[in-house]
Amino acid sequence: MCKIAFFWDESFLWGLIAYDTFRELGVSFDLLTSKEIHENGLDGFDVLFVPGGWASDKITELRDVGREKIRTYVRDGGSYLGICGGAGLALSHETGLALVPVSRMSTKVRLPSFSGGIALEPVDAEHPMWRGFPDGAVFHAWWPGQFALEDADDVEVLAIYDEPAPGSFVTDLPVLPDMHWEYWERSYGINLQPERIIGEPAVIETSFGAGKVLLSYLHFETPDDVTGHEVLLNILEYLAGGKPVTTPAAKDGGKTGSTDITEAMTLANSLKDSVDGLISFGTKNFLWYQRNDWILQWRRGVRGVEYSTLNAMLGRLADTVTALGDVGEVTVDKLRRLREIAQPFFEDAPRLLLLERDAMGEGPISPLKTGDEQILALRRKLFSESKRCGGLFKEIIDLADEILLPLLREELRRDRR
Repeated sequence: MCKIAFFWDESFLWGLIAYDTFRELGVSFDLLTSKEIHENGLDGFDVLFVPGGWASDKITELRDVGREKIRTYVRDGGSYLGICGGAGLALSHETGLALVPVSRMSTKVRLPSFSGGIALEPVDAEHPMWRGFPDGAVFHAWWPGQFALEDADDVEVLAIYDEPAPGSFVTDLPVLPDMHWEYWERSYGINLQPERIIGEPAVIETSFGAGKVLLSYLHFETPDDVTGHEVLLNILEYLAGGKPVTTPAAKDGGKTGSTDITEAMTLANSLKDSVDGLISFGTKNFLWYQRNDWILQWRRGVRGVEYSTLNAMLGRLADTVTALGDVGEVTVDKLRRLREIAQPFFEDAPRLLLLERDAMGEGPISPLKTGDEQILALRRKLFSESKRCGGLFKEIIDLADEILLPLLREELRRDRR
């Protein structure tokens, strides 16, 4: 059976989405951290899968030693599959693995805020990833970067973007036939015209030493995307040289009677209640709505991905603690600390959201820049002033991730029993 390593660090929402899809499809995989990669954890794996998330944060966790371990692994014949942020991690720039002679297109010229369904045009229709590919199929991109392929002769483009599908958005604007994109670009001060992405590379492949590197800004692991999941399985089989699927055993959600479980469930459910209340607050104030089970559709000016991430991670924490029923004192202690860290966030976030809502009454606002000192101070405290996540938010998701990882590994272990 082929073996797939799933790089977990700094993936958060996108890691959970891919984790759920892999389990749903019966894909056999192991979660791997930077520390384990440092200690030769990639030995014996056929494919390294890297999900979305900030590529620069992933490279920070990997450090030079992890970066070189991955490069050596691929050079010696391993395969690398990167989705969105995982694709960005592989690129040639100061924060990348330099597995491909490709850089990321500048925000000044690309379409930075597209999300939703989009058609694809395969460039090499005979490639194994397209086996069973139906004409007119729609896949999903979630705020993708774009490849800049200048002087990349050894890189094969496997697919280019075609027309956006109904229900897609550019920032908080729906993609409709009668949108006056020039007006909105002047108003928002960013690129919004969806045609900017049509014809651009969406999936590419190259070799690095003896290994294969396949990168996609499309999320084939998007929940409920049946065709995307079929393509994902094709890719994994192609890269691994065999089927990556195993028939999982029946899920064992039985409780083992830990004396710690009552407090663990109380703490985890308290966190879930807090984030549920915050999501409801934003909905009632017309700042977002639930676009699907895992992501919000938010108005420009608020941190929609971050609130979606909190919702997904704290909800999963409560669900997983309850399902496993046995977590131990170390986890309980970390849950206590998480509740402590999260409390001021949940107290201040509604204040920030109301201030941002009021500012929107004057016209479109930026999620980063503002002349309002109250908004600025709260944003700095909760998220930092960077586009990348920081502040209390990052402390919360880092600790939630630290708690979740061993629980998810236990979940996988029970799957295999």
